[in-house]
Amino acid sequence: MLATLTIGAEGEYNLKTHMKCLAIDGSTDVSSIALVDETGVLAEYDFAHRMDLSRRLMPNIVCLLKDCGLKVRDIDAVGISLGPGSFTGLRIGVVTAKMLAHVLGVPIAGIVTLDILAHQFDYLDESVVCPLIRVRKGEVYYAFYRVKRGAVERISEYGADSIEQVIGFVKHLDSGTPSAGSNGKQKVFFCGDGLSEHAAALDRDLGDLAVPTPTRLSYPKASIIGAIAIERIAAGQIDDARLLTPFYIRRSAPETRMESGKS
Repeated sequence: MLATLTIGAEGEYNLKTHMKCLAIDGSTDVSSIALVDETGVLAEYDFAHRMDLSRRLMPNIVCLLKDCGLKVRDIDAVGISLGPGSFTGLRIGVVTAKMLAHVLGVPIAGIVTLDILAHQFDYLDESVVCPLIRVRKGEVYYAFYRVKRGAVERISEYGADSIEQVIGFVKHLDSGTPSAGSNGKQKVFFCGDGLSEHAAALDRDLGDLAVPTPTRLSYPKASIIGAIAIERIAAGQIDDARLLTPFYIRRSAPETRMESGKS
């Protein structure tokens, strides 16, 4: 069954009732790809790309689809992690996703990586979640989210700062939820690949307010990207593949050097 949706300059898309969405993440050292539809995960593959994502991504996508008995032309939609994260990995992932969406003429949805990490905890009702993504020594990308009845709402700006700034935000959070700590303040569940470096500081300064999550939840899962993308596309929230760009929060080191050279 098909439904036609008109969206922006990209024109019309024929949206199937059961969209098969290819989802891609290249924001960290462990890349993730998945094929998802409304019923759940059809296939998912996580792999440490060892700085070789440009060579490995497309062949792995083809293998994933082959395991499902499908070909690239059978993709109905594309979901992509936009960052923040690895500058090179994000560029490779976003360019690949845009190319597929354009060539196949299918809708695409870009999702911020911090949002993806937070959605892993949509079952922790009345809780606060803070993903931490590695930037450089002593700094993280972060945002705070409140979970309520399965909905995940961002309650802070996206940030790139020291772990001390993150700790300061936690100390000023309002409580009044079942997940409050022993002193009545709000507990926060921390996740992401930036957690291990700062776990000691969080424990020292926040005590039982900081709840570290397992290492296996440190990396964005493409299956979550696919689920969010399907929901957004079905609601008409489709991105223009020609205009979609990585979300860096801050400029890359080469861009910063170029800017300094101009001044």
